[in-house]
Amino acid sequence: MREIEIHEKLRHLTMLQIESLMNKYYNGVKASDIIKEYNIDTTSSKLYTLFPPIICEDIICPVCNEPMYKERDSKSSYSWNKKKPFCAICGHTDEIICKCNYCIAEREKVRKLNEERKVRILQEKREKIKKVYDLNIVPVNYSDLNFREKVFLGALLRTSLSEDMEVILPLNDAERELAPTIGYIKEILSYLIGRGVISVDSNSSIDAFLDSNEEKDIEFPNVYYITMVKYRINIVGDEDIKNILSKIINPKSFSDADKEDALNIWKEIALEECIEYFEYQMKSVRFDFNIGEKTIAIFKDLLENFSVSQIYGIIYKSVANATKYYQESSVSKKQAANSVIGGCQRYAERAMINNWELAKYSRIKELPQSMISEFFFDRVIGVGSLGFNMPPSEL
Repeated sequence: MREIEIHEKLRHLTMLQIESLMNKYYNGVKASDIIKEYNIDTTSSKLYTLFPPIICEDIICPVCNEPMYKERDSKSSYSWNKKKPFCAICGHTDEIICKCNYCIAEREKVRKLNEERKVRILQEKREKIKKVYDLNIVPVNYSDLNFREKVFLGALLRTSLSEDMEVILPLNDAERELAPTIGYIKEILSYLIGRGVISVDSNSSIDAFLDSNEEKDIEFPNVYYITMVKYRINIVGDEDIKNILSKIINPKSFSDADKEDALNIWKEIALEECIEYFEYQMKSVRFDFNIGEKTIAIFKDLLENFSVSQIYGIIYKSVANATKYYQESSVSKKQAANSVIGGCQRYAERAMINNWELAKYSRIKELPQSMISEFFFDRVIGVGSLGFNMPPSEL
C-alpha cells in the first residue's frame, strides 16, 4: 500500500497530533482555535483540505488492486456533496465516469468494439437485403403498359425520379405528395409493384426495413416502409430507357379506348381529395373519426352530382354544424363527430331537390394539389382545374 503523504503545512506535527486536531475539528472546535493551537499556516476555511485522506479498506481500486482513498469533507458539507474515493497510484475514482487513463482507454476500447459491431451488423443486414431484393425480375415492355400503369408510373416519376433517371428516390424526401392520402399512395405503389413495373431497390436505406420482431413474426428485411425505400424501374423497350421514361412523364394524349380507365382514375382521385379534406376539417375541430365503408360510399354518391370543390363546401358546413351541435347541446363529442357525414348527405340531397347552385370552394394551402392529381388532370386528360371543379361523371 502506498504511504500516505502528509501535507507540508502539517509536517511539523506528529501523526498523533494530526489525529487529535482532526478529532477536535469534527467535534466542533473552532478552526481558528485549532490553527492557533497547532501553529498551522492556513485559513479556517482551508484547514480541512490539509488533512490526510481516509483509507477506504473496503473499496479496492480495480486497476491497481489497492485500497482507495477519500479526501476529507468539511464539517459543514452536505451529504450529496461528499468526496468520491480515489486511487493514489493511478488516479482512478469510484464514480460512473472516471477520468483516469485506464478508464479512458477502456471506454475507448468499448466504443471501438461497439462501432465495429455496428458496422458488422449493417454489413450483414445489407447482404440480407441484397439476397431478398436483388432478384432477376422480368422487365415489362413499354408497349405492354396499360393506361393505369402509365398514369401511376408517370406521377411517381414526376414526384421522385432521381436526377440521373436511374432510380425512384424515397417518397419521404420528395417535395410534393404523390397522392392526397397515404392509403392511395399505398394503392399506387402496390399496383406498380404487383405488375412488376417497379421493385424495391436493394441500395435503399437499411432504416427503411422493419427489423426482426419475434412478437409480430417479422423477419428482416421482408417488411419495409413504402415511402422510405428506393424503387428500381423495370421497364424495357425498343429505344433508350431514358427516352421511354420521358414519354411516360410527358404523355402526348390518351385514346378513346382509355376513357373508361381515365374516368375511374378521376373518380379515385376525387374521392381521395374529399377524404383528405374531410379528415383535415375533422382534426381542425378535434373530432375523432375513423373513415369506413359508409363514409366512402356517401362520398362516391356525392361525386356523381357534385365536384370536389362543391363537396369541400358541403363538408365545411357539416363540420361547422356538428361543432355548433356539440357546443350548444349535451351530446358527446363522439356523437357530434358521427353526425358529420350524415349531415353531408342530407345537405347534398336538399341541394339537389331544390336545385341549389352550390359554391365551389378553393384548395387550401394546407392541402396543396398532389402530384397524381396535377399530372392526371393537367397533362394526361388535359382538363386542368375542371378536375376539381366538375363532377367526374361529366367526363
